[in-house]
Amino acid sequence: MRRVGGLVMLIPNGLLARANMKIRARVQSRALASDPLASDRLAADPVASGPEEGSIAPLIVGMLALLLLIGSVTVAITGAYLQTQHLQDMADAQANSITRTIRTPEEANGSAAWEYASAYLAEVQPGQDFHALRLENVSVDPDHSVHVYLSARIRPPLLSILVPDGIEVTAHGSSRLKMNQGPSTD
Repeated sequence: MRRVGGLVMLIPNGLLARANMKIRARVQSRALASDPLASDRLAADPVASGPEEGSIAPLIVGMLALLLLIGSVTVAITGAYLQTQHLQDMADAQANSITRTIRTPEEANGSAAWEYASAYLAEVQPGQDFHALRLENVSVDPDHSVHVYLSARIRPPLLSILVPDGIEVTAHGSSRLKMNQGPSTD
């Protein structure tokens, strides 16, 4: 024991621990000399069998596995978020492209917008981020807002093992059609 400040600290390999081990060895030798079955009882007694021993390796392996799991989930969620944002950006760009392509109020209808959206989707290469990219719906509101709905299957990193078909995501992009060119009167 050692006094530090107002506290008493036990030093495991210090004087007290060595004295305790000597006393334990004497008790064991006397018990063995007087009783032949005492060796079985002393071997089964964890306190009498020696100092407490353990391994920290299972704890380290468990902590590393937990950190790897947390890192994997973080990477998968981030990948899914980025791919969904890329689809959202594509829907916004597509709606903006349609509003720039439409020149007259007569063109501002659903069928013309659908044709422009299909042409834009065929022209733009979405890359390997999306599988089964589809144009779900294109509509033009009476206030001349163009709405584009896209859907695709994404395959986030590390989740493709658990979900081989991918995850279905949708995106909605909109843009307002400005019919008059020139300064605004708002």
